[in-house]
Amino acid sequence: MQASAAIAEDSEWGQAEIGKLGLWLFLVSEVMLFGAFFASYLSTRLGNADCALGVTVWPEAGHLPGLVMATVNTLILLTSSYTMVRAISGAERGDRGRFRTNLLATIFLGAAFLVVKTFEYRLKISHGYYPGSELAKANNGLSIFLSYYFLMTSLHGLHVVAGLVWNLVVLAAPPELPAEKLALKAEYAGLYWHFVDVVWVFLFPLFYLV
Repeated sequence: MQASAAIAEDSEWGQAEIGKLGLWLFLVSEVMLFGAFFASYLSTRLGNADCALGVTVWPEAGHLPGLVMATVNTLILLTSSYTMVRAISGAERGDRGRFRTNLLATIFLGAAFLVVKTFEYRLKISHGYYPGSELAKANNGLSIFLSYYFLMTSLHGLHVVAGLVWNLVVLAAPPELPAEKLALKAEYAGLYWHFVDVVWVFLFPLFYLV
């Protein structure tokens, strides 16, 4: 019996390690995806005088309100990383109440990020700041910038949605699930959520501050 239990335990440990390896490989592929976009964006702004780094690309009417919203969203995502850490900690300690409360807070904050982003998109579009607009056609630098902005921020937004779905799946774990398995599920979801937050930390200064 002891030998069987030891074998089962080793098997579960092996599956957990394989799961972590698979997740890290997936995250590496995601880093490569965003890294390619970041490299393309930076090379364009460094090599194109119309939208070079240091040149004010956003017209003031669209920049200032958008900057405020982006700053709020940065604070929202940073806070969501903190609540995610607390959710994982609660799962590891077997404190289901703490786990659920903090994971719900993470989900709420992620949804709030998307709501604020939607309002920011509406603001920019209402001012004519979108690819193909008359304003963009009249300013080559702005047209290039807007194409990158909407492509990269919408791609990030899709990853936020994926993270929310993942968190909801973990939240719906059955009560009889052992604490160690729940903690592992929470850790996987947390790694992905932190990745999404880190991507935004790079997007924010690139699109709003430089």
